[in-house]
Amino acid sequence: MAMVPISGRDCEGCTACCSFPPIHAPELQKPANTLCGHCVAGQGCTVYEARPTVCRGFFCGWFFLPELGPEWHPRQSGVVIRSESFGDDTITLLILDLTAFLVSEDFAGMIGAWVEQGVGVEFERLGPPGHLPAKMRMNELLEEAVAARDLRAMHKVFAWSLSHIDNSHAWERDETEPRSALG
Repeated sequence: MAMVPISGRDCEGCTACCSFPPIHAPELQKPANTLCGHCVAGQGCTVYEARPTVCRGFFCGWFFLPELGPEWHPRQSGVVIRSESFGDDTITLLILDLTAFLVSEDFAGMIGAWVEQGVGVEFERLGPPGHLPAKMRMNELLEEAVAARDLRAMHKVFAWSLSHIDNSHAWERDETEPRSALG
């Protein structure tokens, strides 16, 4: 099933996808959580037409989920929804920045709706530059708070889980050596 982007949505200067993922393609090697050498921050890819297939295949979930309003745009929310997880009933939310959006009713409401629908929800955080990200499944942690419609309890779980990942995870170094055969 092909995903079709929602008309009128664009990156608006967001270049998160040029930074967080590790790239392992014959024409481009880039470690995780480092800006691609072909990206101009706030503008985008300078080799867009020649970019690798892995780059062509990535779209932020904000482009595909009509239930998400403009407040979910990564530049505003600090959250990238990883579209590659859509096919397996799991939504991975890469939390780039600890923004006020994370304690909003919009954020908690959407997370709660996904948990109620049985969609797997994962929070993902970036480690230091050149390290692989870490994920935590949220459903079991949130079940009681979601069932009780307890916004404050949901916020406590969000804060605890992000702090736990950031402070307790043993970050695995991405040993990828940057290399490019592109323009």
